[in-house]
Order: sequence, then C-alpha cells, then structure tokens
Amino acid sequence: MSGVPWQVKDSRSNRASLIAFPGSLNYDQVPVVAVLLTINTENHKSRPGRAFPWRAFVAALLWAFALAAWAQADILAQGEALVRAGRYADAYQLLEPHEDRLAGDLKFDYLLARSALETGRPGKASFIYERILAQEPNYVGVHLEMGRAYLALGDYVRAKLEFETVLRFENLPPGLREQAQIYGKAADEYIAGKKTVGYGYAEYGFGYDSNAQSATRTSEISVVNGNTLILPPSSLKRSDHYHALSLGGELVHALTGRFSAFGGGDLRSRWYNNVDVADFSALDARAGVGYSEGATNVRIGVNGGRYWLDHEKTRDSFGLNADYRYLLTRHDQLSVNAGATRFLFIPESFKVNNFDLYQMAVGWLRGAADGRGAFGLTVLAGREKAMNGRADGDKPFLGARLTAQTALSERVVAFFLGGVQRGKYSEVNALFDTKRVDSVYDLTAGVTWSFAKSWSLRPQVVYYKNKSNLPLFEYERTDASINLRLDF
Repeated sequence: MSGVPWQVKDSRSNRASLIAFPGSLNYDQVPVVAVLLTINTENHKSRPGRAFPWRAFVAALLWAFALAAWAQADILAQGEALVRAGRYADAYQLLEPHEDRLAGDLKFDYLLARSALETGRPGKASFIYERILAQEPNYVGVHLEMGRAYLALGDYVRAKLEFETVLRFENLPPGLREQAQIYGKAADEYIAGKKTVGYGYAEYGFGYDSNAQSATRTSEISVVNGNTLILPPSSLKRSDHYHALSLGGELVHALTGRFSAFGGGDLRSRWYNNVDVADFSALDARAGVGYSEGATNVRIGVNGGRYWLDHEKTRDSFGLNADYRYLLTRHDQLSVNAGATRFLFIPESFKVNNFDLYQMAVGWLRGAADGRGAFGLTVLAGREKAMNGRADGDKPFLGARLTAQTALSERVVAFFLGGVQRGKYSEVNALFDTKRVDSVYDLTAGVTWSFAKSWSLRPQVVYYKNKSNLPLFEYERTDASINLRLDF
C-alpha cells in the first residue's frame, strides 16, 4: 500500500498505476487536437473565406490551453516526486502559490494537503482534506490523514471519528486523547504501506471494593409460607482490597482497499486480599472481517471466552456480533450493534443457569468543546433466554447509557459514565412466590493523566446498585481504584 492514496495495483499485473480522477483532464490529448486544428487551418490559407480567422482563433486558444495544461502537469509531477521523496517543505513551497488556480484538482489537493500536514500546518491540511472528501468520500488514505490532522490540532473527537471510518480497535483506554493517539500511530503505519497494524496494552490496578461478591447486606430474609431464610456471613456483603491485571490487544490486516480482517484478545484478573471466593479471571477472544466505505464502517465477527471464579473453571461463552458505525457529520457518529452469545456453566450444579443472550444497541456520540470533549447516549434492548429451566426463567430487558468526557488540560482528561438496565423475569421464583424484577444502576467517574509517552495513570470510582423486588438480590457496591496503563 502506498502513502499516496491514488496509487493502486493494476489487477492484471504488479504495475503501479495512477487512478484517473473523475473530472480530471487528459492533458496528453490537448496538444494533439491543437496541432491537428492548426494544420487544418494552414491548409485553408490558399482558400479565401470567412472560416480561416475563426479557425486560427480557436487554434490559438487550444495552444494556450495546451501550454497551461503542460505547465499544470509539470507542477503536479514535480510535487508528486517531492512528496514521494519526503521533501514536504519543498513540495509545499512549489504547490501553495498555485492553489487559487488548481484547487479542486484532486491530485493537486492531496499533494498540497499532505505537504501542509507534514510541515506543521494541520489546520490548512484539514481544510483541503475536507475539500477532497466532499468530491470523493471513499479515499481511505485521506480519512486517515484527516484524522492525523485533527489529532495535531488537539481535536481528539474528530480525530477518533475519522480514524474509525477505516480502523477499529476494541478495549481502548477511556480518554479521547489516548484513543486518538493509538489510532494515529496505527494510521501512520497504514499510510506508510503496512498491511497489518495493531495495538496492545497492559494495565495494573490496586483498589478497594466495598462488596466483593455483589451480595445483600440483609442476613434474615422472609420467603414463601412465612419462612425465614438466614444467610451465613460468607454470603453477605464483605469489603476487601484487591490487585488487578489486564492484558490485551488487536491486529487489523488490510485484505483489499475496503475489506479487512481483525483478531484480538483480552485477559483480565483480580485477586482479593481476604475474600478469595471472589477472585476471578476472564479470557476473551474475537475475530472477524471489516468493511469501510466513505463514512461507513462495518464489522462482523465471532467471539468466545472463559471465566474462572475462585480459580475454578466456571463458564464458557461463544457468539456472533455485528457492529455498524456511520459518520453523520464531522462531529457526530451513529452506531448500531447486534449480538447473540451463549453462556454455558461448567460445574454440574450451575448448568441449570445456562442461557442465550440476544442484544441490540443504538448509540450516538457527539464531539464538543472544539473536539476536546464528547458526550454520547446508547439505548439497548435484549433478552436472556433460559436454556435449562433457570429458576427465574427468561429475562427481557431495556437499558440506556450516558457517557461524557472533557480534556482538563493537554494531559488530563475527566470522564463520566452512567447506565441503567431494567429486567423482568418470566417465571415465578418458587422461593418468594413472585416474579423477580431488577433495576441495575451504575456510575463511573475518573480522570486519566498521560504522564509520559504511552503511559497513563487513571484513578476512578465505580458505583453499582441493584434494586430488586426480592431482597435476596438487592445490593450496593462501590469500587475505588488507581490504574497504571501502558499502551503500545
């Protein structure tokens, strides 16, 4: 893949060829027409008539046009040679004086924009890239370079949105600046000709969890027929400190100009100091294909994972997922996600809880504060379909999530996430003689400090509350942590 977006491979050979842009002039044919018409005009010198002056006039115009076309072609050839050689300052000095005359020619615009970007003029570059995409919205390289220009301007939201029309990574850090920088690094490699790009991360966290098992605080609970359920201390709310470790990453490989393949995985573990039964680990993997065209990016893939609780294999999962994102404007992104996942418990006594999860979500993300902030809203709906007679049966649910973040300084970003999900189970719970209804609320607030290249520190607080009509399932939980992360 070339760094110049109009260079493509001829499908019949390995030769590099230049795309003929729609509306571009074929400069090579202009002088031929002028010469033929001039010869035809000279043949009329021996014949009197009124046609000769008009033919001479047209021939003169064509010669003038041919000379201008030759000059333009020469400027473009010189500019392209300088850009390919990495002499961006020389290319900018050559091309910029001709912008008034040649603006609108896609090849000229790209060469000038690339030269402006590489010589520290991202504002100028972004303006020209927008001009290119208004004519030809499907140029992959231009979307990536537009993202690089926005990143250089500190417009992290628009940088992220432009990058995501071509590239997509999962489980990025929460800060917009860090997300845009990860995409920017991958875009540099992509534009330089690498077909496979990716990223990885490692994160260590230390924190305090007020309710490690998400358990109720009520030890005596009234159940059916006037009986009382007495819970042992080990089944009640218990707090503890913990250590956490996360590792993961993803690779994206360009199959063609529009199709790509991706694969990635994540490992998350948490160890409590005293409440060992709450220790857990999760290993998840994903793979699939992606398609990008203009402002549209689509991913379809498979996923699978395993979950360990108290160091015992507890649950496996596998499923399908489709994700669609569309850049509505330079500030707004629409997303639609649909998935189906099967959860299978491994211990024999847990298998009654096996279920299939079907879920669909529609989201909107909008940039604010000159690209240094963003807010988004997602609504979701789905169903947990019990497979083996789960006590509470199926659970249809509805929910919504709100996200917001803003850059407090060049290196510090504050973020907030909040969500609610309400589910009503389909079967009467035999222990309480009623159908279970749960409403789960969660709030997250924190800041990300990028203190060195690729390194960030993130203190955050997460609050959970499950409001249920059955007191056995009610709980509150607060999780405060500080996390050190390396993105590479």
